[in-house]
Amino acid sequence: MGKIIIMYGLPAAGKTTQARKIADKYGLYHFAMGEKLREQIASGSELGQKIKSTVDSGLLVSDELILEVLRDVKNQAVETGIVFDGFPRIVDQAILLDQMLDEVGLEVDALCLLKVSSEAVENRINDRIATENRGDDKDKSVVENRMNVFLKESVPLSEHYRTKGKFYELDGEESIEEIFDKLCKIIG
Repeated sequence: MGKIIIMYGLPAAGKTTQARKIADKYGLYHFAMGEKLREQIASGSELGQKIKSTVDSGLLVSDELILEVLRDVKNQAVETGIVFDGFPRIVDQAILLDQMLDEVGLEVDALCLLKVSSEAVENRINDRIATENRGDDKDKSVVENRMNVFLKESVPLSEHYRTKGKFYELDGEESIEEIFDKLCKIIG
């Protein structure tokens, strides 16, 4: 059984970059909620259409829709371990994840918050718009709403894992390698 790691932070904080590096080094499954949601949207399925209307408005996807996207997570957690990228975002989702993992005798090993300034987020999103053509980055009001939701929800979610001794905060504005080295020390 592998580790269960959560990468957490504002949009463009570096979660995906670090999650990919962790997945490669430790052989963990990289579960990128944003990518899973975009795949569902691109599929044009009924689930994808529901997700699209939520994402387009800048709101968080409901737990009901999240459960659909998460359906194979338990098996993957047991087989290889998982590094979550963009999930959970709120305490209710963390509790849902905790319950799912408990069913297979696992628990979250670490929630790693990559802390970045709003200026860094803006610069990184502008860079990402130029290279990745992500629709969710192009609408400034949607990005602003995502940031506001994160700021509102980050304290309770961080506290949820802090009380379990699983919370780690890192400077997300350090170099990719400096952050990765610190993450490796946390993961062990």
